[in-house]
Amino acid sequence: MNYGMYQGQVQHRIISSRALIIIGIGLLTFTILFVEGRWLRALVQLKNFIPRNSENNSRTTCFGNSKKSDSICQWYFLNYTPSSWENIWFTNIEEFQNNVCGRIADAQNLNKTVLAVERLMELQKFGRNRTQSDKQHADELLSKMFYRQECINPLTKVLFQEVEVSQVIEPLIGLLRDPLTICNRINSLPASDYEGAELQSKRFFLLSVAAPFYIHSSSQNHKDILQNNIQSNKHNTDLLPWMYQRSKLNLLDMKSDIDTRNGQNILIDLGSSYFGHWGGDASAAAGRWFYEHYKRFGIKFDRIIAYEHSPLDPKTAWDQLPDDVFSAYTLINVGCTTSGKFNPWVMLKTLAKPQDHVVIKLDIDTPAIEVPLMNQLLSDSSINSLIDEVFFEHHITVNEMLRYWGGPPGRLKDSYILFTKLRQLGIRMHSWP
Repeated sequence: MNYGMYQGQVQHRIISSRALIIIGIGLLTFTILFVEGRWLRALVQLKNFIPRNSENNSRTTCFGNSKKSDSICQWYFLNYTPSSWENIWFTNIEEFQNNVCGRIADAQNLNKTVLAVERLMELQKFGRNRTQSDKQHADELLSKMFYRQECINPLTKVLFQEVEVSQVIEPLIGLLRDPLTICNRINSLPASDYEGAELQSKRFFLLSVAAPFYIHSSSQNHKDILQNNIQSNKHNTDLLPWMYQRSKLNLLDMKSDIDTRNGQNILIDLGSSYFGHWGGDASAAAGRWFYEHYKRFGIKFDRIIAYEHSPLDPKTAWDQLPDDVFSAYTLINVGCTTSGKFNPWVMLKTLAKPQDHVVIKLDIDTPAIEVPLMNQLLSDSSINSLIDEVFFEHHITVNEMLRYWGGPPGRLKDSYILFTKLRQLGIRMHSWP
């Protein structure tokens, strides 16, 4: 072989190899830049997805730790803890149900009863944000719903618990209604304790929008930050985040984040009568009572669905509605049923989403329909997971209510069991009068 030709081939191969190396480096550099660019865009999207303020408390950045500042958080129901006073009633209800009024009036219960009623009346009027109260110590008599904030680091996918809170609720005691009604008046009590203590008294409710909550954290600084963050929420200030989110969601699901921000406030009134009165008694009107007490704390219902079996005069029914309720109100002047399209849970599942705040009132004076509906609510998670607060008049046989209810199936202990089970599901369960 010619030496010059051979040398040229070698040089050509060297040049080709160098060219290939240069091309390879170029391609590698381009690939790195491309991947890095996509990663940076993804990071920007992720940062845009992470909530940065307190306007959405259900999914918000965690507080008090800079290392966790980019975490996504949510609230969910943890457990129901009855007060020691409620525990005494629940444990002894087999005995107590034979003489409820006598038990309320005895030395062990009367003082607690008065303190609890006065505290609940104060909270109904002023809400949880009243800072100076000589009745706050009565919160020890109230039962508690516990909630936990869970967070996730979106980069590491590591979950951790951030904080727990408890929110108080009226205890299950006595006849599960205003304990200073039904029974004979006690002469030793001042007349002021009986103001508003009529048969249909609603003084012994503690709505979620008015109920105080307590933060359980080892750090006082952390407590202060969280307290301020929750209270400074600009949307539905008194509707706390755990009241429209009680179930664990996928924290990295952007759709669930958007849905949570767009939740509705829904009232379903089963046995509504007219909005402004029931049987001519304005104090017994459910619709107006809910409207006024929620509006007092800045909460407006986006939907009100009213079921009523008795025929109502349409003009009277609609004339009684306030202007800001008119467009939100739906009257179904047909009685509830336990199945079919007039089963209210069918409407509920069509209308409500988990991120909505849903309030149910059930009082149709027909145990044959009420009890199956409540059993469906209790046993079906597709129903109870949508509901946050329930008001139910459970008609049972108990001496003090015989003149009003007669002798329907069940005893007072059955009411205690039912209400406790529903509270254990995370539903704020109340006894409607």
